[in-house]
Amino acid sequence: MRLIKPLLISCYELGHQPLALAWPLARLRDAGFAVRALDLAVEQLDPQQIARANFIAIATPMHTALRLGVAAATQIRALNPSAHICFYGLYAWANATYLLHPAGDQPAPADSVIAGEIENALLALVEALAREADPATVAGVQTAQ
Repeated sequence: MRLIKPLLISCYELGHQPLALAWPLARLRDAGFAVRALDLAVEQLDPQQIARANFIAIATPMHTALRLGVAAATQIRALNPSAHICFYGLYAWANATYLLHPAGDQPAPADSVIAGEIENALLALVEALAREADPATVAGVQTAQ
């Protein structure tokens, strides 16, 4: 078993509490994961948190969050290229092709994408990565494969 150190990131929630972080964070904590959260609307991207995490999930409930999330993913890849980056939310799924495939000489922003009610799929993905299983086999998760 591989120790997974999850970090959940919210980019933009129109000034509201980032519930797209709160619900999956609670689910992962209930399952025993030492998950951390970062709200980029009020915090800076923390290089130390990025370096510690090996699973980073970015909430994209709207277009602005998607654009900010892609910019964050670019920085995350530079700081921690081995981290698994997952985008989740309505705009993640709608833009899965864009997120999962490289553009030019840039790596793909995402390793996986989840849509819908993500708590169970996100937990299953983290557990699969802990078992070193193929993320493409997790129901509700899309990868480039």
